[in-house]
Amino acid sequence: MNLTPARWIGLFLVGLMALGAWRLWPNEEKRVRRVIEGLARDASFTGGEGNISRIAKVNAIANRFTIDVELHVDQVVRVESALRGRETILGLLMVAAPAMGAVQVDVHDVQVTLGGDDTAQVKMTASAKTGGRQGDFNAQEFELQLKKVEGEWLIARVDAVLGYRKPQIQ
Repeated sequence: MNLTPARWIGLFLVGLMALGAWRLWPNEEKRVRRVIEGLARDASFTGGEGNISRIAKVNAIANRFTIDVELHVDQVVRVESALRGRETILGLLMVAAPAMGAVQVDVHDVQVTLGGDDTAQVKMTASAKTGGRQGDFNAQEFELQLKKVEGEWLIARVDAVLGYRKPQIQ
């Protein structure tokens, strides 16, 4: 097969267009991953951010959840029952955001399993590093359920996975 320079250029352009289409129109797994990555990005704050920027990030975080979301995070935060509803999340974050210092949130080992009915299961580890003297680092494993609402992937349930805990001796 003899390829002329014009054919090489043509093949290169076709490949470039295919790459562009792949990046512009991601599959559903990539869309779910973008929701998770965007949540981590919005949950990260610098020490110099003003309150308006923090409020915008808090709203962006809350909008990644369904209206009737359930958070089962008693492994992480001392709560006696599940937190329910987007408005609850928004209220808690509005109170906490102005008082928060710098924090960097990252997600690791994201595993996405798509369901046939516009649902997805995500297993992941989230870590947070604060700007403390020793550079505090906390990691927690989570399982999330997402569902597609009006064409957009939203988080419907969050479960903190119980990790190793030292037994308390009484």
